[in-house]
Amino acid sequence: MTSKLENFAANYYLTRALFLGIGFSAIIGMSKQDSFLAFGVGTILGVLLIFLINKIQKFKGEKTLSDVLKEMKGLGFFLRIVFLLFGMALLVEGLTFIQLFASSFFLVKTPIWFISLPLLFLIVRISKNGILTTFRVATCLFPISVFLTLISLCALCGYATLDNVKPLFVTETFDFIKSVFYYTSLSVAPSILMLVTNKSNSTWSYLFGSFTLLAKMFLILAIIGPLLATVYRFPEYIILKEIKLLDFIEKIENIVALSWIFDVFVYLSLSSVFIKELLPKKKKGLVHGIIVLGLYLLSFLVIGKFYTNELVIYYTLPIFTAIVFVITIPILFVHTYRKRLITPSK
Repeated sequence: MTSKLENFAANYYLTRALFLGIGFSAIIGMSKQDSFLAFGVGTILGVLLIFLINKIQKFKGEKTLSDVLKEMKGLGFFLRIVFLLFGMALLVEGLTFIQLFASSFFLVKTPIWFISLPLLFLIVRISKNGILTTFRVATCLFPISVFLTLISLCALCGYATLDNVKPLFVTETFDFIKSVFYYTSLSVAPSILMLVTNKSNSTWSYLFGSFTLLAKMFLILAIIGPLLATVYRFPEYIILKEIKLLDFIEKIENIVALSWIFDVFVYLSLSSVFIKELLPKKKKGLVHGIIVLGLYLLSFLVIGKFYTNELVIYYTLPIFTAIVFVITIPILFVHTYRKRLITPSK
């Protein structure tokens, strides 16, 4: 069983993972300087949805997600397929956007296929060792990630200008609601991956991760302004270039950006473990390896090779993750709640 610290660390990464290259850019494009307000409202709604996942974890007890789905028979088979598609979609998204991020700022002349190749081997290796290894790796990276995140937030505060955030409440009502929807979907849906473990409570880790996202969004708006922020695909990285410590330590954005790399790495690892958990036991390791390899090839040969395909993910992922959440989580909640009521009477 995973510990409370391991669960806290894992869900912290999941809360933040989909904002690299998608969340910040898409939401700023819709609600401009009101984006950090959308983040705040979205966090409140997100806590209510995280509550459902927490209750499912509590009700299913020591059972695995696969065991719960077996109990549900035909409906469980349908949910298993939806969950498998969900895990595969997240894996493709993570591999595609980490390639885009790395090729844009770090490895400009490196072939796209080579960038995520080390990630592929690490993901398969960690998944082979099981859930505990994945969560322990997340916990080991957690202090480094938090340190880099807090250092960047503190260092960037001196460059913030409140005039760049004013005036507020300029966004059309529909666009603001859409921004809240995007934030809630992108921050909450990855927590579905936490169902591979037992008795985890994701509320505090979600709030902590959301706090870092809210602070980062405010700094993006306050440093480069909403108009310029909409131009960049990775505004969260662009503002890191402003960091200068002790008036002589500069150009450390690539070091600080490791916190985002950690987010995506843990998120990819958990997506891989989630897929493996849902596969049939017969030759599970082989089938899992073939699926991960196939998704890797898909991410750089088909999707990552053409910018138009990346845009499809950019605009549809929040809708897709929201649909998966609405289809799966309420059904699992009702089933596990009913089982919880029936079990004591036996």
